[in-house]
Amino acid sequence: MKLWQNVFSTNIDSLADAFNRSIDFDKQLYRYDIQGTIAHVNMLAKQQIIAKEDSNRIIDALKTLLTDIENGTVVIDETYEDIHSFVELYLTEKIGAVAKKMHTGRSRNDQVALDMKLYVLDQVKEMQKALVELIDALIQTAQAHTKTIMPAFTHLRKAQPSTYGHYLCAYIEMFLRDLRKVTLVEETCLTNMPLGSGACCGNTYDIDRMYVAEQLGFEDITYNSLDGVADRDYILDFLYAMSMICMHMSRYCEELILFSSEQFGFLSVAQAYSSGSSMMPQKRNPDMAELIRGKTGRIYGSLLQMLTTMKALPLTYNKDMQEDKENFFDAVNTTLSSLHIFTAMHKTLIIHKESMYLSAKDSYITAVDAADYLVKKGIPFRDAYRAAAKLVNYCIDKNIYFHHLTAEEITTIHADFDAGLLEAVTLENSLASRNQIGSPAPEMVEVSLEKYLQRLAAYKGSATF
Repeated sequence: MKLWQNVFSTNIDSLADAFNRSIDFDKQLYRYDIQGTIAHVNMLAKQQIIAKEDSNRIIDALKTLLTDIENGTVVIDETYEDIHSFVELYLTEKIGAVAKKMHTGRSRNDQVALDMKLYVLDQVKEMQKALVELIDALIQTAQAHTKTIMPAFTHLRKAQPSTYGHYLCAYIEMFLRDLRKVTLVEETCLTNMPLGSGACCGNTYDIDRMYVAEQLGFEDITYNSLDGVADRDYILDFLYAMSMICMHMSRYCEELILFSSEQFGFLSVAQAYSSGSSMMPQKRNPDMAELIRGKTGRIYGSLLQMLTTMKALPLTYNKDMQEDKENFFDAVNTTLSSLHIFTAMHKTLIIHKESMYLSAKDSYITAVDAADYLVKKGIPFRDAYRAAAKLVNYCIDKNIYFHHLTAEEITTIHADFDAGLLEAVTLENSLASRNQIGSPAPEMVEVSLEKYLQRLAAYKGSATF
């Protein structure tokens, strides 16, 4: 059933009718469609475009419909063309011809643009809540591990000493950036209420667009009707933000998969977030982490699909833009479910401090500290670098590590090496000497964590979720 029924001299082909319908996925916009319609009808009455008694009847019926859908009394009929058609034609059946006045002064083009912005605003709040919970969890874990020594990696090879707390701070930084990106989507939507743009060129009624905006919580309206119905940038912005969130989760999950393997043994994933094998009874597979990593590709696909859909559309509305929903809805649901699983999984990780420490100790990750030791004695860095390389090669040839060296031994490797070097290349000294803000010294990690707490507190203080 369609709002434009009986306009054509012949009926639309049944295949084309099914192909054209969007109600099977846009039905989830029902709450926003009703919410936007109530604000619109209120405005029509305020501006005396329709009678107050008519607006009251329409609004009462809309509120009843919303309640009935929510409690399951009314099931949305998927034979309608879209959710807008269902709401209007359902009300027409219930309260008669007065319901036909509800669409005065608007088009489905600006109606769906409003519905989508209301949907995005709601989902942004859910995303913000999920990110805040995750960042809180990461901060708490990092606070407990500012002195838990582990190697940092470049090229997936042990590089320099770090701590697990310092490692987690890297992800806190990423997710704080993600929180900002998501919040920018909210700010963009709130200043661009599109209803009143009409099909593309407004309408001839004395409508009050700001009144509608105020009812719905928007700060401002759009100022060009062509862009008002053609704009989907906010969807692309949200898809990009979700792509970044999932990319950051995926990187963490990749490392979680590695670090929880027998080859590393840094972490254990709780059995509640693992799965077994149908054949090998010993297996504990990190499937939740692997799924999050895998689902990231779906989010990228949704972003690329939407960019491709919009890339060559002439102004203003085109039916291609119906394709802004299915993959987008899936991306929102997938990102939120991934965030919830990711946070819960992180909270239950078992940290193997000794394995981390031994991995750092049995390595040459303080070789730079050996070079720096000579630099501080006045030797040019490049010469000190070669001396440190000689020290590393000596240990490799002997199949030993720095902590095996004796004071007598090191003086034979380079004339400027002395007993003080043995202390300089310990993990603890290496970390303590890296005392710049942002570095892994425990005190510096604590400074960073305090800054993150301040940022998060400021965000929570201004958030509306």
